[in-house]
Parts: sequence; C-alpha cells; structure tokens
Amino acid sequence: MTREILRETSYDLNDLNEYISTNEPLLLPDHKAAYNAILDRINRKAGGIIFLDAPGGTGKTFVINLLLAKIRQKSEIAIAVASSGIAATLLHGGCTAHSTLKLPLNLTQCETPLCNISKGTGEAKVLQECKLIVWDECTMAHRKALEALDRTLQDLRDNGKLMGGAVLLLAGDFRQTLPIIPKGTMTDELKACLKASYLWRHVHKLELKTNMRVHLQGDVAAGQFAQQLLSLGDGKIVADPTNGLITIPNNFCNIVDSIETLKTSVFPDIRHCFNDHKWLCERAILAPKNDSVNTINLQIQQQLTGVNISYKSIDTVVDIDQAVRYPTEFLNLLEPPGMPPHSLVLKVGSPIILLRNLDAPRLCNGTGLCVKSLMPHVIEATILTGCARGEDVFIPRIPMIPNDMPFEFKHLQFPVRLAFAMSINKAQGQSLKVAGIHLVTPCFSHGQLYVACSRVGTGKNLYIFAPDGKTRNIVYRTALQ
Repeated sequence: MTREILRETSYDLNDLNEYISTNEPLLLPDHKAAYNAILDRINRKAGGIIFLDAPGGTGKTFVINLLLAKIRQKSEIAIAVASSGIAATLLHGGCTAHSTLKLPLNLTQCETPLCNISKGTGEAKVLQECKLIVWDECTMAHRKALEALDRTLQDLRDNGKLMGGAVLLLAGDFRQTLPIIPKGTMTDELKACLKASYLWRHVHKLELKTNMRVHLQGDVAAGQFAQQLLSLGDGKIVADPTNGLITIPNNFCNIVDSIETLKTSVFPDIRHCFNDHKWLCERAILAPKNDSVNTINLQIQQQLTGVNISYKSIDTVVDIDQAVRYPTEFLNLLEPPGMPPHSLVLKVGSPIILLRNLDAPRLCNGTGLCVKSLMPHVIEATILTGCARGEDVFIPRIPMIPNDMPFEFKHLQFPVRLAFAMSINKAQGQSLKVAGIHLVTPCFSHGQLYVACSRVGTGKNLYIFAPDGKTRNIVYRTALQ
C-alpha cells in the first residue's frame, strides 16, 4: 500500500461515525436534497460533474465535510481540494488543487494540458480508486485545469466517461472572483472561466439557498445583510453614470473616515489582545492590491511590543550564465505575487500566513499561524487554523522559484507573510468575525467587493474605508448567467 493511499484511508472510523451521527440530523431540507443527490450518484457509480451553487453562509463547507466523512466511513477514498489555500484548510483532509492534482503551472500556454501524475505512482492509485473528488472555490480555477483533470482521470482509470467515471463535486459561487489572468481583460477572464469550458454543458447543478446564520440564530439583521450581499454580488446596486462608482449604503456596514479608524476598529487595543490567538485569527483587514496590504501589515505590527527581527532572502538566478544580466541587487527588488518579501520583518506574537505546502494537511498554503519565537535559521509558530490548530511547529527557509517571470530565479526565504491584512483574492474562502476593507485603491476585478464583504456574517462587524463612501463594484453579468 502506497504512502498516498495510506494517508487517504487512515481516518479514525469511530470519529467519522460520531461526526456523521451528530451532524446528519442537522441537515436542512436543501442541504439534505443536495447531500442525497450526490450520494445517490456515487452509489450508482454514475460518475459525472456536479456544481453546488452556494453563496456565503448557506452551509456549503458543512455539507462537503459530511459527504467526505460518509465516503471515508466505508474505508473508501474521497479527495478534498480547493482553489485557495485558506479554503483548503476548512475541508477535512483538504489541500490545494495544484498540490493534490499536480496541475501544470503553465496551464494557459498548453493547448491540451494534463496533470503531472504518471500511471503506477501513489498519486495515480489514489485517483484510480477514489469515489469522490470535491473541488471547493472552483470559480477561481481556470477552465483548462478542469479539462486537464478530465483527461488525466480518463487516462488513469482507463475509462472514457466524463472524469473517468468518478464523481467530481465543484462547489462555489460565480459572484466571487474568477481566475486571475495577469494583465488580462474582462474577455480574458471570461474565456478562462469554468463556464467557458466544453465540459460545462455536462454539469448537473444543485443549489443551497438557506442562510444558516438566519436559520440557526433567527438573526434578522444577518438576513438583511445576506440579501444586501446578494444584491452587491449580482450588480444590482446602481452606479453613478458619471464615474461608475456605487455609494455604499449606510445600513450595510460601518463606514469609517480614516485608515487609523479602520485599524483600531478591526484591531482594538491590540497591544493587550494580540496574545489571544482566537481573537487574532478571527479578524483581518482586506485590500484589493498587495501594496496596501504590505503597508497596513507593517503599520499594525509596529503597535506590538517586542523587537523587530528582519530576515533577508538569498536570491540567485537558476541559470548561472544570466548572473551578470540579473545582479543580486536587482533580484532583491523583485516581489512576485505569492512570494515572501526580500526583507521579512516579524515580531513575536504576529499572525502569519503560510505561502507553500510544507506538511499537508497540517501545514498547507493558506494555514494561519502565530509567531512564538524567532531564531536565526528557523521560526517557531503556533498553528491557528485547520486540523492541527494549537500545535507548535518549526518553519525553515525554503527555495522558491516564481513561475510568472521572464527568467528563473531562486528565492531562499521563510515561506510566510504577515496576516493582519491580506489581499481580497487570498482571503476567498476565509470566514472572519470582524473584517475591515481598505478601498483607497478600488476593486479592479469581478466579484472582489462581494468576496471582501461576505467574509463576515453581519454588517455590524464590517468596517469599510472608501473615499467619500463610494467605490467601484465590478460585476461581469455574463459570468452569472
């Protein structure tokens, strides 16, 4: 038995039985309809693709985790992946889609891409034997990723049916962000969207509509907030025809008048509260671009007691012949997306987010941690999110090679970033108790404002800083049809 098969089958059956018996009775009617329809398709060995359309707060993660437990209870294999690292940490045994499915990094450059999984390997055996593959936050995925998975499964399982006869459950909400296309236009994003794939016409659609917060707590304000969010996501809030900006409704959230107020609203009395891990991991400030995120992170970290420790990266070109063309000083200035900075400044007690899979599923891309101690060659941190919450771990420096540069260079650094603030795209899938949104630079892509606002369950815990209370809400109607 391979290591990969062992990892996917070594769940504690008693824990699974208890989880199912506790949570199955809690399913609401629309949950139960979707849950039974998916299980029926698996039991009939019908295979195919199902899309679970689920806006924020409708219990999508609850249903998915119950489905995973139900399959694993029979000692069968269910694979859980998500397009974003943060969403993957919410699924039991979850990991990022790129990591688990070995999706090619140059998807867009290849006409008929395949997953980098060869027959006879452990990963291939897992895909050959799995009964269910769950792909959460699928709307962020490129259509070619879905097509690569279909080709790979048909090849590995020697089965010409859709997805090689396995059931693929796609889950998400097309009001949220679409695939990121560097320097792309609206047309480029829509062409990369799953709905543009030739596979989409075969997809069976299921819906979750009941807002769990309203149903469980009878919270009328949360119900009104959920309706306002849907109006925002559907582009129904009318924009000013002269400048294309919408006015944020006063009864929607708390509108603040400065960045200082935004920081103190989301992180009140941080000097005394930062040692409370629960308090720390349930709040964040979101911004559309990394420049704003980096500035806010360093400003908030300065408020913590303790000494700044700076870690400098070691940057080298992969091809030694290019060393003269790209000197070290130039490489130090580069900061590709998804990479830690050249100069990483941290303090004990700061929240950080992992940028690479180190030890899945404990330490995945998107796992939240809190710095416990800072040593010259290793960072000790406490895990704040996911299945290993509360564990202390050591994080080493690792070599990282960005794949979206015109040349290859190696960046040796700790694979972490500060997480007081994060980009809106990085936060997709994250649930927060308190969120702030920094909109001095407005949103620039479909669904970003909706994603940012829907991280919380009620408007009274949402703080927005936007010039004159106005901002841009970009919605591609084509993506919602």
